[in-house]
Amino acid sequence: MTGITKLRVGDEDFLVASMIERCPKSMMLRELVKNALEAACLAERGQRTVEITAVMVDGVRKLRFWNTGPGLDADELFSMCDIASSVGKVQALDRNFGMGAKVATLPSNHLGVRYRSCKGGIVSEVTIGKRGGVYGRVLRNDGPGGSMVAVLDVTRQVREAGGDTSRDWTEVTLLGQRADQDTVADPYDGNPRMPKGWVLRELQHRFFRIGGGVRVMLGPDVSNAVRMRAFLPLASHMEERYARWEAIELADGIVARFGYDPAHPSLPGRNASFVDRLSPDFSFAGLVHDDEFYDFRTGMRWTQEAPGYGISFGARHLSVVIELPPGYPVRPEGYRQFLRYRNGAQDQVRLNDFAAMVRAHRPGWVRDLVQSLSPDLDLLGDVNEQLQKLIAELGITRKRFKVRRPPPVKDPVRGIEDGVAGAARAADPAATTPPPKQEVDGAAVDEFEDLEAIPEFLLLRSEDEIADRNLTYRAARFYPETHQVYVNLCYPSVARMADALAATAPGAVPVDRAEAIALNVAEHILVLRLGQALVYGLSKREAEKGWSAAEKLQATGSEMLTMIAETLPNAMLEARQMFDERLADAMAAASGRGMAGA
Repeated sequence: MTGITKLRVGDEDFLVASMIERCPKSMMLRELVKNALEAACLAERGQRTVEITAVMVDGVRKLRFWNTGPGLDADELFSMCDIASSVGKVQALDRNFGMGAKVATLPSNHLGVRYRSCKGGIVSEVTIGKRGGVYGRVLRNDGPGGSMVAVLDVTRQVREAGGDTSRDWTEVTLLGQRADQDTVADPYDGNPRMPKGWVLRELQHRFFRIGGGVRVMLGPDVSNAVRMRAFLPLASHMEERYARWEAIELADGIVARFGYDPAHPSLPGRNASFVDRLSPDFSFAGLVHDDEFYDFRTGMRWTQEAPGYGISFGARHLSVVIELPPGYPVRPEGYRQFLRYRNGAQDQVRLNDFAAMVRAHRPGWVRDLVQSLSPDLDLLGDVNEQLQKLIAELGITRKRFKVRRPPPVKDPVRGIEDGVAGAARAADPAATTPPPKQEVDGAAVDEFEDLEAIPEFLLLRSEDEIADRNLTYRAARFYPETHQVYVNLCYPSVARMADALAATAPGAVPVDRAEAIALNVAEHILVLRLGQALVYGLSKREAEKGWSAAEKLQATGSEMLTMIAETLPNAMLEARQMFDERLADAMAAASGRGMAGA
């Protein structure tokens, strides 16, 4: 027989302060909104409302969260303020921790977080904050005989201010760090500074779907609109306003959602679903669990990573969402900032874990759309042939695996038993490194080596596409995950070479014709030299000595490729020969057409 004694807290003030000070500030809005949504779901249908507005406190704007649903009386409100305490909720590691909103708000609200709740027509109020280095309930001498109390009855004040006490509700007001701090515009007292419309942006980037029939309303001070407006989450936005969207079920109940939002017909730089300032005008990618985003990409971060998901072009208009099913073996970390796998090393769950799965299961219309948005690839000509010969000469190979018998039906959670590797196996079991004894998910495989494939060249001339790949000041970027290389054909060394070539054209050649041929030659030389450098870089991938893992990556990095582009003048002799040959061919063709006309 063995016994146990409970572990206790030796320094309660330190533990509470540590939990609060470690919480990421970015979780504040999420925690307050989530609490409000859960409470509003308990109200009668048709009355389930969350409002995010501004309220004046001593003449200063403060951010306010208000929701319908069961209220709290004075004792419940007092109890609710304790860490790891909640009222009317089930506490669990993957559900309610009983500390989210309190812990997330207090680091940025030392002056106070004011809670008011109406229950049975009585409105109780408590403020939690930091005084003398200690977090707790703020005492005020408003009790009988001027005694110090934590919870006040403010029913009369609320009614006099026009507040409704005929139904239950709860309100949270952020007082900030200072009495004169505007917590609507500056919720973190300048650390960090938040952009205009930050509330809407954070709602869009966190809450993919709002369930339970709850309406989230944004006040004019929050939405920069002239009246109270309803928040439209991205799930509804995709379904109601995108030109096309589709949900595809993948392995283990995972759902991939693809959406297409074409360019706006009259507003440059915006997508067609844009209606007003409350409408998102961006494409995005996100990982969703229990209706919330836990990993989110938009803007340049998404357009740069999109090739890994099979979206080589058009990422400004294509969105991807990976939604994990209920019961999927993941769990939010302590502050709910991201997810962790439950098994193994409990790695962080990342959106990129599912990139191969998305790439392998793109709908046909997405594939066709990406292809239709690809620029003209005629420039490549004999480049691929030369690179294939170079790969053969260098003997660059790549291990591949071929399944000899079909794998058995997988366990529902088999695809994620090893975290990142599991997601990759679920996407394409035969394409990833097999476990011992040459089996992939129970299927025997044959291992063989084959010559490395030629990288796929994607040529960019559009300023927007170049910027999306972060190539405005670079010549190229290689994506090893998809074996693709994006080339910036507007890189300055190309124009310099083209100008130098055009200047050598005979006077009889029309200027515009000479310039067009010169530019084509300069682009061809750039692509060829980049391709050769990339192949040599790939040849170092299997080097056993003299090359670290980081150096092998650098050998095919954007910096190296850009330096190669700077050496374009060294290829002027080759370029001049090609230019003269193409110029002669063009002149001969023009002369032949002239004689035929005569």
